[in-house]
Amino acid sequence: MESPQRPRRRRRPVLLALLMTGTALMAATGATMSLALFTSQTAVAGNVFTTGTIVLSVNPTSTIFTSTAMMPGDSVPTGPAGAPVTVSNTGTGDFRYAITGSSTDTDSKHLNTVLQITVRQPDTAGGSSCTAFTGALLFNGVVPTAGVNMVGDPSPGNQAGDRTLVAGTNETLCFKAALPIGTLIAFQGATSTYTFTFTAEQTANNP
Repeated sequence: MESPQRPRRRRRPVLLALLMTGTALMAATGATMSLALFTSQTAVAGNVFTTGTIVLSVNPTSTIFTSTAMMPGDSVPTGPAGAPVTVSNTGTGDFRYAITGSSTDTDSKHLNTVLQITVRQPDTAGGSSCTAFTGALLFNGVVPTAGVNMVGDPSPGNQAGDRTLVAGTNETLCFKAALPIGTLIAFQGATSTYTFTFTAEQTANNP
């Protein structure tokens, strides 16, 4: 006589197969539904970035002043006037600038220890005339071989004496070189060559 529980055991594989088939159908239906979702996309192009520029220019571009036969008591330029030097900011960003000077002493006569270099602002505030050479004094002294900070300081950051120029503007400075009347005979025939270096840096985000 057969056991009454055997038919139940035979039904389990059938139920399991039906369950697996139903799960597969649900998965397939879900995948189909996800592919049918409405979507939208918009691209925003044209995001262009261009860096600014720090551009310092100086006029004259080479020699500010020179002399081949200075005598004690002479100055260059001659007379009371100073030599105008135009410093321009031709970049897109505001900057601060400094001026350093250096000189040579190839003949070992040390002219650069007595020749006096003077830098002033123009005769009137906001002007460009160096005729009277009476503007505010920015530098007066000798320029040694090793160099010296004449106006401001080229070190990074805001330094005492630095000059500031807004983009697209310029200013005039007045230069003069003088050989003191008491210069000794040992300096006859002496020669020194001077280099003035203008250094600018951005002021934005640079306190």
